[in-house]
Amino acid sequence: MKAPHTVLALSLLAAAAAVASATAAPPAPTAFIAARGGNAVPPVAAESRVYFAAGSTLTVWDRNADGSLRFAGDTRTSPAKGLLNGLARQGDYLYASYRAHAEDVSGVAVYSIADRDHPQLLGQYPYSNGSLLYAQNIAIANGYLYVLDNEHGLFASNLANNPAMPVFSQVYTGWSNYDHVVVDGNRLYTTGRNFLSSTSFNIFDLSTPLAPQLLGSATLDGYDNFRLKVQPPYAYGVGLALNVTDFSDPAAITQRGRVDAPIAYEGLVLGSHAWSVGLQGIDVWNVTNPDAPAEAGHADIDSFATIATKVLGDDAFLATLADRLVRLDATQPATPTLRGEALLPGGAMTYDIAIRGDTALMLGSAYGLGVAERADLAPLGRMVADLELSIQGRAFEQLALDGDRAYLTSWGSGLVIADISNPRQPVQTGYWEYPFATAIAAAGNYAYVGRTTNGGELVVLDVTDPANPQPLASMETSKLMRLALHGNYLYVADEAQMGNTGAGLYILDVSKPAAPQLLSHFDGCGSTRDLALAPNGRRLLLACGDKAQLLDVSNPAAPVLLGSYAADTYSVALHGDRAYIGAQYGRLEEVSFADPAQPQLLQHWDQAAGVMRLQVGSDARVYAMTTVGGVYVYEVDRLFADGME
Repeated sequence: MKAPHTVLALSLLAAAAAVASATAAPPAPTAFIAARGGNAVPPVAAESRVYFAAGSTLTVWDRNADGSLRFAGDTRTSPAKGLLNGLARQGDYLYASYRAHAEDVSGVAVYSIADRDHPQLLGQYPYSNGSLLYAQNIAIANGYLYVLDNEHGLFASNLANNPAMPVFSQVYTGWSNYDHVVVDGNRLYTTGRNFLSSTSFNIFDLSTPLAPQLLGSATLDGYDNFRLKVQPPYAYGVGLALNVTDFSDPAAITQRGRVDAPIAYEGLVLGSHAWSVGLQGIDVWNVTNPDAPAEAGHADIDSFATIATKVLGDDAFLATLADRLVRLDATQPATPTLRGEALLPGGAMTYDIAIRGDTALMLGSAYGLGVAERADLAPLGRMVADLELSIQGRAFEQLALDGDRAYLTSWGSGLVIADISNPRQPVQTGYWEYPFATAIAAAGNYAYVGRTTNGGELVVLDVTDPANPQPLASMETSKLMRLALHGNYLYVADEAQMGNTGAGLYILDVSKPAAPQLLSHFDGCGSTRDLALAPNGRRLLLACGDKAQLLDVSNPAAPVLLGSYAADTYSVALHGDRAYIGAQYGRLEEVSFADPAQPQLLQHWDQAAGVMRLQVGSDARVYAMTTVGGVYVYEVDRLFADGME
């Protein structure tokens, strides 16, 4: 047996060797983990399974006999190249059209669903080698797969040839808005909203699959027909009215009945009844007489922020911007009944995220604070803010944690304060009305709130009593985008607006919160969209639109530019000498500032949509929020998790 002092010496030598090795070796590359969440589109089914496209991934749900929905699987580790915006299924294959924010990134993702719970991405294929591609939807009719491109028309592939690897040819040339599609026999119906806020309606004959014929089209009032639901020979519009359009003669599309109705953004048609899905439930209409649709009832079912609907057998499904997937009984169309619901992993439109222990707190734009498992963002619950029941009246933008409090800015309303002493059960404890609130930072008894609309402004609040916040001071800005706080110093990212030359980075001394003092102004980054401050407060990264700039702010009164990296830069995060730079058009770059004068691109990833927010969590993960495209998660080298330069 070795003597104790020998064991100790060997242990110290091993530790020293490990430190030397870590010092000599560069940090390990950041690794992609998963993509979760995003806007949903109408689902498809295979037996008891229902497949929702959300952002760039699929989620699979099992319809249990008791009405509940059981999460069964997803494609989180193999996201598509763009936003999935249409789904179609034939046999054991599922097809999804996709489009990214980057120009010409459009195509078809093909999945095998032979294992119903575990879709496998087989490939992503182009349908055209043209430019300005805009895939908007997908459909299957008579064994042919159709891609609908808003700019170029219809492309078709015979699935009998090779269903796992479709090859397309253009079969119809003509631009339109193909937001929604319905196939009925040899007919293809498309609807969508155009740039004039009207609703387009087209009818195609697919009797000759490779030579579709446009039989008729119409441009309908986009307010009465915000959404158009097709059940031949009628189309039912919901919006400010329940509207019936007759297309029994495609060459002479005519309006039939109309009745004023509560505002609705989505709808469903089930035989003799139509449902208009609004902000506060479902209104039921008897449409037996197309010339006189009649009110038939109301179901007080939470349908707030519904963006997609579909009837699948005995079920009707709603997907909402408030993260909810709702299953309704479709067998009794006169009386909508809730069967079950579930929460979408990753959220439908997550704008920000913060990590507290094993819990992820996710800012849902349409409702407030989502609660999820940190490990995989599996949803645990929601805190729905007590605000006006409208998407615009909520529109949450940023999140900040301080101690046992969470601060949420709502562009539509103001500042919401929540108690997170139990992070898995947050409770709203305060609210301060302040329309167009965007940026937030907080420490102790003070919160700092910024706005971007109708003139920028910074307001200092005393939040000693969260139920009654009191403004102490304010400062005019250009367009305040982001705030960071370290000790007594507040860092303000202020974006330039037309005619305003005073934007950039402002550093304030807030040791006396009621009388903040300007210490310095760095104006080398006029379009200052975002900032990221190192945990030790010594370095700060700015997003300047066309570049990222790294500053030494160890002396807040005199920030010094250390280096600049040219790139489309909308959002930034900082982790040691690694910078993460998010582009408005769907690209995330990892850049080394080990030598600040010569930053080096290490790697990049394409995202389904613009990277609107970046966060490095306390779990040494990078979270890229693309809102409609979901949340992308990356693992960084934990050796550098303390922010050391």
